[in-house]
Amino acid sequence: MKNQSNKKVTAKRASTQGFDEEGTQRALLAALDWIYKNAPHFTLPQFLVALEIMTAERDDEPHTLVSLVKKLDMPFSTASRVVWSLTAGGGDVGIVKYAPHPTDRRKKLLAIESSAFNRGFSKAMAKEMIEYYGDSVKRLRRVN
Repeated sequence: MKNQSNKKVTAKRASTQGFDEEGTQRALLAALDWIYKNAPHFTLPQFLVALEIMTAERDDEPHTLVSLVKKLDMPFSTASRVVWSLTAGGGDVGIVKYAPHPTDRRKKLLAIESSAFNRGFSKAMAKEMIEYYGDSVKRLRRVN
């Protein structure tokens, strides 16, 4: 019972003082826990690259391999290997695909193939954030 009481106090504090580092850490931990339980073979670089590809795609600015390298400040050869390992052709993960670029046929865009991957850890993170922050977490949602 004491733990529930502490969570309510923490959520109340978060809603009156803004968002803090602990809530973000808990959400990240929930996402990593989901990855560990559902995709234990996933490496941290794979998770980082997949998350960046999903974020860019959600923002309607999908990455090319070059833009991903710049964004993550990662060597091109490393990024190329990690992206390839996330494709169906490069391993058993199969969550990333190369999509045609709309204006330049020489370029390929990086896109998420499996929406189940996205939904799984996104739900885990959202659940943890709502549990920690309460209703105040709704202010984080983007209005399109």
